[in-house]
Amino acid sequence: MTLRICLCVILLLSTATGLPHLNSRSSIVGGEDAAPGKWPWMVYLRTTNGTNFQICGGSLINAQWVLTAAHCVHNFKLEKVVVGQLKLREPTGWEYPVHHVLIHPGYRGRNNGDWHNDIALVQLKKPVVTSKLVNPVDLPIHLDVFNTSSECWVTGWGNVAEDTPLGGKKTLQQLKLPLVDDNTCRKVYPSTTDKQLCAGYMQGGKDSCQGDSGGPLVCKSGKKFVQVGVVSFGEGCAQRDYPGVYTRVISYIEFIKDAIRNYN
Repeated sequence: MTLRICLCVILLLSTATGLPHLNSRSSIVGGEDAAPGKWPWMVYLRTTNGTNFQICGGSLINAQWVLTAAHCVHNFKLEKVVVGQLKLREPTGWEYPVHHVLIHPGYRGRNNGDWHNDIALVQLKKPVVTSKLVNPVDLPIHLDVFNTSSECWVTGWGNVAEDTPLGGKKTLQQLKLPLVDDNTCRKVYPSTTDKQLCAGYMQGGKDSCQGDSGGPLVCKSGKKFVQVGVVSFGEGCAQRDYPGVYTRVISYIEFIKDAIRNYN
């Protein structure tokens, strides 16, 4: 999956080492426009390396903390955090200043072509004002609640095909996609661990893509959605036999709890 690149789709990781087509994730392939308030935890992030900028997704996990991918903020300055955003060309969200960025201490980027511990937290300087358009997502409690039959969705403003940016008003895209069983995930991506999961269609055609990195993969539990994954990387976008790889959130619950407790 390709990084959530800037709106001009600059592939900031193109010079990284590793497998040539394994990219951090960006936009949604085969998705549809999201309705206002459908995903109230969705957060828009923009970062810069001093020369170029990139966009990433994130999720509001409480009133003052955002969950995202480590590769979105590693060696990049976080310029903008916006909640309640829907259409990038018709800004209606609320921007909040950043107080602290915490990257998982075990993060490793592009070792053997993969990312590991690809997770980070962003602390805002002040709590967001929650509403129908802005509200935190629930985090998982049990490891094995979700499976290949669960209803899961990924959201983002990334590319709609490899090297093809989201057009029009750049409305947030949503895509329903299945979880992939762990055995298949390990066969496709041998370097992944039980701290990662795969989601997508093995026949291809629908996937997260360039510009969706850091965004949430949520699955339905009863009447609510729970965030099970963070968009991380994959082999291109929507390619046959190559689902996307996501950081498994349940594996990092203690990291999240400790960070919030210590930094608050």
